[in-house]
Amino acid sequence: MDRRIFLKKLSAATLAGAGMTLNPAAGTLLKFARAATGGNKTLVVIFQRGGCDGLNAVVPYADPDYRRHRPTLAIPAPGAAERAALDLDGFFGLHPSLAGLHEIYQENNLAIFPAVHYPDASRSHFDSQRLIEGAALQRQNDGWLNRVIQQNPNADLLNAVALGSQLPFSLFGDIQVPSFDSLQTALGAPDTQEPAIQAALDAIFRNAPPTSGNRDRLYGAGRVAMEMLDQLALLAQGEYVAENGANYADDGFAQQLKQVARLIKADVGLEIATLNIGGWDTHSNQGAAEVGGTQARRFAIFADGLRAFYRDMADRRDDVMVLTMTEFGRTVQENASGGTDHGKASAWFAFGGQTQGGVHGGWPGLDEADLDQGRFLRYTVDYRHILADVLSGHLGVRNLGAILPDLLRVLPERA
Repeated sequence: MDRRIFLKKLSAATLAGAGMTLNPAAGTLLKFARAATGGNKTLVVIFQRGGCDGLNAVVPYADPDYRRHRPTLAIPAPGAAERAALDLDGFFGLHPSLAGLHEIYQENNLAIFPAVHYPDASRSHFDSQRLIEGAALQRQNDGWLNRVIQQNPNADLLNAVALGSQLPFSLFGDIQVPSFDSLQTALGAPDTQEPAIQAALDAIFRNAPPTSGNRDRLYGAGRVAMEMLDQLALLAQGEYVAENGANYADDGFAQQLKQVARLIKADVGLEIATLNIGGWDTHSNQGAAEVGGTQARRFAIFADGLRAFYRDMADRRDDVMVLTMTEFGRTVQENASGGTDHGKASAWFAFGGQTQGGVHGGWPGLDEADLDQGRFLRYTVDYRHILADVLSGHLGVRNLGAILPDLLRVLPERA
């Protein structure tokens, strides 16, 4: 847990990236257990929108200041109560409702980053989400994941999808990406109206006459969209059966993960998938370890869905990686309403894709002198370094500068 040792290990990777390329074999932040298999790689990015309280997700139970700051919200140390932290390494533990993630950790495939953020951080939900999904110090016109797929513009139609009603900014950009809640409702219209809507769109786009300029681009985008709908309609046929004992719950998050699993197993060339899970803005009645707490319920949905997906992907796990993120954490001190307010650093997770498990990154401490402005957890890992390792080590991206335009500008603080 010595931060200086960690940064020395990281410096090899950051220096290797000085030419805006990265050697995955260099000492990267996110270790990969084995060499890449060479199969089709998929990255699943999950955004916990609302600002998840990382201190009660990855619990620093051995930090002497943790319980002092949270007299009612602190999670008990392992063995101190029936519902207590699930031990990781003798210092950190997971919230008891994250048992699904703890199972993955015990298989040495869950990478945990307890203090992730970026410099000069915003505590606005919108601004921080936009900056992280743009993956740069300044606002971008497109998202980092769209920049990934721009590197291969001739890829399969369904090389990227967004599960949900809206396209996240990470997938905004020049490449057209479909967004839908499920394969069965890709048009986003009531079942009774979908045939008529699709017939009307067919008439407009499939047989559109050659035009020029903007009209031609519009019709071209429409034809691409119709081809995507054709593929989705074929995939939606029949019942999906999960493998390896995986059991997806009926909640929306688990069902969307199930849709991702279906797309991966259909071998449609899926490279990027995004999902959102909200409910993390816990200003009041956050709860601690108890089952019925607001945060505990969200943790259970989050971890149980991820465990089901992990089990379902057992035969493809080397080629499928999951990365979770959130726009910021919460204040170190609990507030008078039994909750926490907008903070800074928080916990991120990654698994699959040959990830080597463990707790990664230094720990800044919770003494007031160690806090940012006396209130916020300091970050020890810049999130762009995680993205760089995922891009190079899993997706095989060599030109990181095209995806992370200002990566070099954050390297000096890590040297």
